[in-house]
Amino acid sequence: MPKPLIFTSISKAGGASKTTLAVNLAYEWSLRGYSVGIIDLDSNHSIEEFVGIAPENDPAFTSLALFDPKFKGEYNFHQILGSNKVFLLQGHDEIEHLAESLYSRKLREFSLRKILQKYPLNFDLLIFDLPGGYDLITDNVLSVCTHLLIPVHIGVKTLSVSKLIDRVFQGFEELELNPEPKILGLIPTKYDTSSSTHREVYAALQEIAISLDFKCYPPQRYWRNFERAAMQGKALKQLVSNDPMGQVFAAVIDDLVKDFQLIS
Repeated sequence: MPKPLIFTSISKAGGASKTTLAVNLAYEWSLRGYSVGIIDLDSNHSIEEFVGIAPENDPAFTSLALFDPKFKGEYNFHQILGSNKVFLLQGHDEIEHLAESLYSRKLREFSLRKILQKYPLNFDLLIFDLPGGYDLITDNVLSVCTHLLIPVHIGVKTLSVSKLIDRVFQGFEELELNPEPKILGLIPTKYDTSSSTHREVYAALQEIAISLDFKCYPPQRYWRNFERAAMQGKALKQLVSNDPMGQVFAAVIDDLVKDFQLIS
């Protein structure tokens, strides 16, 4: 069996719909017949609220355990979305302080890589759901990633997007990654088609993507069905199978599937 693709999305701050992306991309991937594990590295429990499971209080049964020196590969994944191909390893409140606890370790940026190499997971795709911003945990995820996506809240200044991309490339260089993760592109989120400001920002993002030879995916719009699906613990396509916003997730998964088939 080939090694799994490992995917994450990185944003300047919270509110960029990374959890919505993680859940819906995972479900879309499962529709192609492949397995996926989501590892939540956020402390806000938003993904648990999304899929309708209770928070786990014992850190030994959460993603926090992966950074425990005593971890022995006992992953505690839960089946979610009513699918036998989609699983979640929950986050924990104390993840908020995880970066601080890693600073005293040697090779601290590669703690996660060490665990995944020693205790590999039997999924076709791993998705890491990160909080907003860039810190030591981001470096850990970058060190294992094969693919990443940059969701952009359409309300942010485009300059901050360029700065984030520069920081990601700096991370590649500092970590001496070879090969480097493949940046799939930018994906605008919270897009309002009736807003002239949003249209201007979207046009600017497309220009940034072209200048970097990135793809700019179709924007994820404000959409009531996203809220309805989350309230019911479902992915969008489980609620409305032909919802047009599902095409946004399908476009990203199309690109991931192409790369996965190359190594299969």
